[in-house]
Amino acid sequence: MLPQRRSRSALEDSEGIEDDDDDGPSSAPTSAPEDRAGPSSAPTSALEYRAGPSSASASALEYRAEPSSAPTSALEYRAEPSSAPTSAPEYRVGPSWFPPEYRDGPSFYFGFPPEYRGRPSSYFGFPPEYRGRPFSYSEFPPEYRGGPFSYSEFPPEYRGGPSSYFGFPPEYRGGPFSYSGFNDQSYLRKLVFGQSLERDKQILLDLRSFLESENPVIVNRGRYTQWNSNDLSPCNWTGISCNNITNRVTKIDLSNCNIAGNIFQNFSVLTELSYLDLSGNTIGGLMPVDLGRCQNLKFLNLSHNIIYGELDLTGLSNLEVLDLSLNRIEVDIRLAVPENCNNLVVGNFSNNNLTGEVGRIFEKCINLKFLDLSENRLKGDLWPGFDRIVEFSLSENNFSGTVPTWIFTQNCSLRALDLSENQFFGEFPAEILNCRNLELLTLWGNNFTGPIPKEIGSLSNIQALYLGNNKFSREIPETLLGLQKLMFLDLSRNNFGGDIQEIFGNFTQVRFLLLHNNAYTGGLNSSRVLKLPNIVRLDLSYNNFSGPLPIEISQMASLKFLVLAYNHFSGSIPHEYGSLVGLQALDLSFNSLTGSIPSSLGNLRSLLWLMLANNSLSGEIPRELGNCSSLLWLNLANNQLSGAIPSQLTNIGTNVTPTFMLNRQNDTMPAGSGECLAMMRWIPADYPPFSFVYKLLTRKKCRNLWDRILKGYGIFSVCLPGSNVRTTTVSGYVQLSGNRLSGVVPVEIGKMLNFSLLHFGFNHFSGRLPSDIGNLPLVVLNVSQNGFSGEIPMQISNLKCLQNLDLSYNNFSGSFPNSLNNLSDLSKFNISYNPFISGAVPATGQLATFDKWSYLGDPLLQLPSFITNSTNDTPRSNNSSTGKRPRGIGVFLVLLALTLAFLVCGLMTLIVCILVKSPIHAPRYLLEDSKDHIQEFASSSGASSPWLSNTIKVIRLDKTTFTHSDILKATRSFSDDRIIGRGGSGTVYRGILPDGREVAVKKLQTEGIEGEREFRAEMEVLSGNGFGWPHPNLVRLYGWSLDGSEKLLVYEYMEGGTLEDLITNRISLNWRRRIEVAVDVARALVYLHHECYPSIVHRDVKASNVLLDKNGKARVTDFGLARVVDAGDSHVSTMVAGTVGYVAPEYGQTWQATTKGDVYSYGVLAMELATGRQAVDGGEECLVEWAKRVMGDGRVGYNLGTIPVALLVSGLADGAEKMSELLRIGIWCTAESPHCRPNMKEVLAMLFKISQRDNRDDVNLGK
Repeated sequence: MLPQRRSRSALEDSEGIEDDDDDGPSSAPTSAPEDRAGPSSAPTSALEYRAGPSSASASALEYRAEPSSAPTSALEYRAEPSSAPTSAPEYRVGPSWFPPEYRDGPSFYFGFPPEYRGRPSSYFGFPPEYRGRPFSYSEFPPEYRGGPFSYSEFPPEYRGGPSSYFGFPPEYRGGPFSYSGFNDQSYLRKLVFGQSLERDKQILLDLRSFLESENPVIVNRGRYTQWNSNDLSPCNWTGISCNNITNRVTKIDLSNCNIAGNIFQNFSVLTELSYLDLSGNTIGGLMPVDLGRCQNLKFLNLSHNIIYGELDLTGLSNLEVLDLSLNRIEVDIRLAVPENCNNLVVGNFSNNNLTGEVGRIFEKCINLKFLDLSENRLKGDLWPGFDRIVEFSLSENNFSGTVPTWIFTQNCSLRALDLSENQFFGEFPAEILNCRNLELLTLWGNNFTGPIPKEIGSLSNIQALYLGNNKFSREIPETLLGLQKLMFLDLSRNNFGGDIQEIFGNFTQVRFLLLHNNAYTGGLNSSRVLKLPNIVRLDLSYNNFSGPLPIEISQMASLKFLVLAYNHFSGSIPHEYGSLVGLQALDLSFNSLTGSIPSSLGNLRSLLWLMLANNSLSGEIPRELGNCSSLLWLNLANNQLSGAIPSQLTNIGTNVTPTFMLNRQNDTMPAGSGECLAMMRWIPADYPPFSFVYKLLTRKKCRNLWDRILKGYGIFSVCLPGSNVRTTTVSGYVQLSGNRLSGVVPVEIGKMLNFSLLHFGFNHFSGRLPSDIGNLPLVVLNVSQNGFSGEIPMQISNLKCLQNLDLSYNNFSGSFPNSLNNLSDLSKFNISYNPFISGAVPATGQLATFDKWSYLGDPLLQLPSFITNSTNDTPRSNNSSTGKRPRGIGVFLVLLALTLAFLVCGLMTLIVCILVKSPIHAPRYLLEDSKDHIQEFASSSGASSPWLSNTIKVIRLDKTTFTHSDILKATRSFSDDRIIGRGGSGTVYRGILPDGREVAVKKLQTEGIEGEREFRAEMEVLSGNGFGWPHPNLVRLYGWSLDGSEKLLVYEYMEGGTLEDLITNRISLNWRRRIEVAVDVARALVYLHHECYPSIVHRDVKASNVLLDKNGKARVTDFGLARVVDAGDSHVSTMVAGTVGYVAPEYGQTWQATTKGDVYSYGVLAMELATGRQAVDGGEECLVEWAKRVMGDGRVGYNLGTIPVALLVSGLADGAEKMSELLRIGIWCTAESPHCRPNMKEVLAMLFKISQRDNRDDVNLGK
């Protein structure tokens, strides 16, 4: 038992009593501990003399002073009102139960003078001569009687006698001197429980000390730091509540207090604790056994932490609410449920790694009403009794099979049922009609087939139906029209084709209609969907709608969210859309829209999102957009917009509060499955911290984040301007990259205080970058590929939360701003190709952490030697740098070199601009050199383009020198003994350049126009990568040579060989390496599809085109079939590209190269990695056919029974569960319809989840 702290009373202070006097509690000699009055003062050999409730020995319960300590055979000794036996009313505590003479008299406070009333340590107020002496209680002067001194102060003859109340003579029993003699209950509480409250206070102070030791950083500590040990009572402390009757601590709320470390291990000493909330922190480690001993605990919330390991909830028999969600608990579900759960009403176990089968473990929880098991790894059959509870969720687990018809009984009490994202299949039972109270039904993301049950139409209380991502038949039952309360209808991802069903025009009650990711075709002008009067949100994205945008949409007065992205709409944006004054989101991106942006959109004062990216819009940005004062997320990237940024545009987002307040007050906006799709499109996943949020997106997290964003709460922290202080205030972005915008950036940009990302790259801006840009809470600033000049603003160093800064490819001049070294969060930095920047880069600090790839093409910039001499060939994805600095040369030579360099760059830029589709795309910077001079670029008289010229010899993309003759020497004139591979378009040779680098030289031997096109394609793709920002998962191109019909590509050499050589080797390529390869290849394709301007289709993704470097990192190569695609994301070819077994089925029908074709090929590669089989291995069926036969469409679990015998003996079977996930990804990627396939960003996000789980498994194994 912890020592108790005794507070000095007000009386002691007024009388000048000192702590070190012999009348204080510590004045008793150490040789006579039995004389001490404190509860812990009695010696261990005399436990029965202690006054504390736990101090008496089990054999002397009658000696305990607290009310619950008396044995049942001695009820008369209990002090509480209900403890007195019914036959002895005079001992009850209420004032009317006392003998009349003690009820109201002026001395009813124990009969002693007022100055001694209520002092919890009144024994110490006795004169020393009365302390601890062997005289009876009755010998004390009357004024001192009744103090709460311990039993050990009485002489032995009065202790425990049969006629005593703690040894008191009978005349004092029940009188004003006994516990039951009080008629002032506040003093009774102080007397009986004073020491218990003091003990609670001490425990809380111990808790504070523990938390401070676990969280040594003083900034942003939680409310526990306000707990003051000098306070008489802890009941008024922030986060603490007490029972008004017992005066004991009953509630601790430390939610969202920035607490890290372990869980405090002494909560059980707070014996009256019934409410404990530690949610929303980063508490980790195991849950202590002590927590399971809090027997009175009714509410326990540990959600949103990082707790892991086993649980012991055995003692929590009174628990009513248990929330363990969003942790890392990895145990069998049976160990996560309290053994005695009779009182449990709410159980939230979601978002952990719980395993096992649910079975009937919740049968004993007879009062259970709300149960959430979502986002775990549970499997098996459905719990037969789940229909008796009110809300039940099993989403995102591994449940499979059909849903039994008998599961929904006549006694069904369900109001909400969520079975989404499992592996259920077959028809959904009609017996759902037994659940008459059902308000929410979520079947999203399973494999249900057949018709949508018409019996759902009998559920008159249904408000939301999530039936998307299944295989329901196209017919929509008319019975659903009778659901008068139906607000939300999700039928997305069901592969509905043809025209949109007419029946949707009759759902006049529906407010949220999600039909995205189907295969609808045709126009919308005649659709009755446009007549729905109450629609708030309409999502028709990811279909094949075409034709003009319907003007009729402007008559949908209730519309707040209009999402028509990823279709084939053409023509201009109707100016009538400006009448949708309640609109909050307008997404028309990835269509074929032309014309200008209507100025009428400036009427949309509630608009939060405006997404018009990846169209062919032209003209200037209308100044009227500045009237959109709520606009926080603006994406106009990859169009053909021109002119300057209007200064009025800086007014966007300056008055967003009214829109957020409206959303906070509006409870009729339910979250749904479509939010994930929207957020994945609207979050710029290429930039941290947005990329971090993107990777975390699951359906549940999407709903939570969506709700926060709509109501104006931030989802990541940003810095206040010029400060390190972080806040989670909501912040937006402006993306204008990939246009033809010009002029200067308005100086008014400094007032855009609600924006954390500005991307102005790949435009024609000029002039100085405004210094007021340093006033913004920026996380990302990208102004690359423009014509900015002048000095880099020093104020950028005020952006303390800046993580990504790209100033490359501009004309900045002046001294390098060393103040950028103060940007401690900076993880991506690029100042390359600003040739007029001078000065020295600091050798210490943040800037010294970037390698040479961050400083390429800056000849006047002096780098520390360890950066200049860095040897890594491939830049980190967050860096770029330059090579050797010119040393010992005069200014004249430097300027001469610059002049020559600009002349060459200008000529090559001109050549590329002729060839590349549009100058708005990323420029290709090509340097041609030989050892001693710069060769001329010329086109032969009969050539149609420079690419068909025989004059160009070697075009090099790095800084070291090699010539055509060097290539011949390296390959021994292309000797057969140097061959390391052969492909459909050429042969690959290994060689060593004069500088010692090993290279792979690809010799293309194709003739005619197709050969020229292949060579041009590969150069277009790799030139930008090899020279500018080489991607770590693409094989780097050092240069190429054109010599008549001989066309050469010089790559870096990959020591690890091809993936094709290892794919069937299950020993060398273990599970971990396989998933790493899958991630590497996915990263490469994400770069090509989503980060290049314009997008690039590889068209020949296969195992032989994946090479491994010496560290085992996978790199994608062979762009001989690559195609740069237009805004429609497709390219028509005159031949079928790719390799048998990897080619998407639509290639042979449409001749159209799309990114979804690459996704198909990647899916085949993922299957190869998961199974160890080749795409085509001579068997009766190819890998795709085999996988779909074994796995269905990927939703049926992959277990040891379905793993081929060859894998079981290979060592890969240990990763069977993860292999099944990779195989399911492969099956999804190889869906027959391109529209049913994910994009590579979605694939990469799924792979991250597998990879992170694999890492956690390793951590747990190590522990």
